[in-house]
Amino acid sequence: MKILFSLISTVLLFSTALVHAQMQWGRDLEDRKTFSVGLTMGSVFGLDGEVQETSRPIEEIGGPTSGAPPEDYSWKELGFDDSFFTIGIAMEKMWKYITLQAHASHGSLSVSSTADRNYYIGVGEVSFEGRDYEYMVIPEGERFSGDIEAYSFDMRMLITPISFGAADSAQFTPWIHLGLFGFMADYEIDAGPAQRVTQYENPPRDYVVGGRGSGISGLLVPELGIGAELSVPITDRVRLSLQGHAAFLKYKGSNSDFGVSSRNEKAVDVNYLTFGARALLEVELNDRVNLIAGVEFQYWTGDADVRAKDKDEEVILALREKFDKEVSFEMASLVGIVGLRF
Repeated sequence: MKILFSLISTVLLFSTALVHAQMQWGRDLEDRKTFSVGLTMGSVFGLDGEVQETSRPIEEIGGPTSGAPPEDYSWKELGFDDSFFTIGIAMEKMWKYITLQAHASHGSLSVSSTADRNYYIGVGEVSFEGRDYEYMVIPEGERFSGDIEAYSFDMRMLITPISFGAADSAQFTPWIHLGLFGFMADYEIDAGPAQRVTQYENPPRDYVVGGRGSGISGLLVPELGIGAELSVPITDRVRLSLQGHAAFLKYKGSNSDFGVSSRNEKAVDVNYLTFGARALLEVELNDRVNLIAGVEFQYWTGDADVRAKDKDEEVILALREKFDKEVSFEMASLVGIVGLRF
């Protein structure tokens, strides 16, 4: 956070002076190299998330109870580390009025813990005696371990209608951007040998006691945001670039709009916010290639209310959907960037 506020303060200081500089349409890219690609390495940290079951439609209309209380799961309770190492690739292509940015990364998370109560969870697949199931239970007091291969990508199209200054001097470029954030997790949970199948909930669902569950889950979040870049020549061969952005999403719709599937389609109310800052030093190596090196900080937070869609009472009684949920997450990343600009 201190890095972000420091960079924002620097951008504001220089931009105040640049407001009085010459305004022009789009970026001034004269004698500038416009495509960069770099390797990123760093850490995702401050990882926190929670899924809390709230109410069940069938019970709200006086139907039969689920036979199970609402559950509440969090990353910390399940024992997952709140930080992990990531490696990725970042690219940027600048034109006068449009800039494209993309960053893809991969990281691994692990957990080893003991269940302090019965954990009833849904998975992509868990097998018992040659048959596949969708649910498993980790009994209270049992040891379990888990591994997640996490993949994320962040794409942004920056629209740069005006700038202040020039390529051979300090240049300030504000933008609005359209973005897309994606996350996919390939997970495996090992709770020892599969022991038996038990039934839980109403209507009864088959749960494998113990076993090895696996699956893939993911989501896509569109973004609308603003940002700016301050580009300052330090010497004839060295340039400093400071960038900052913020984006948000406030949406009411369906879980299927985000690439999230469930047994029954759900209505979702989503609030999402992300902001970040990047500092890059660019050194000219020769007429064709520049070296770039720097750091980037980014923060994400969001919450969602996931509820069964409104239906007639007879449909609610027939479907007997599971609990509505409140979901929240938070994480941040800090990575170093080393690459080339052509």
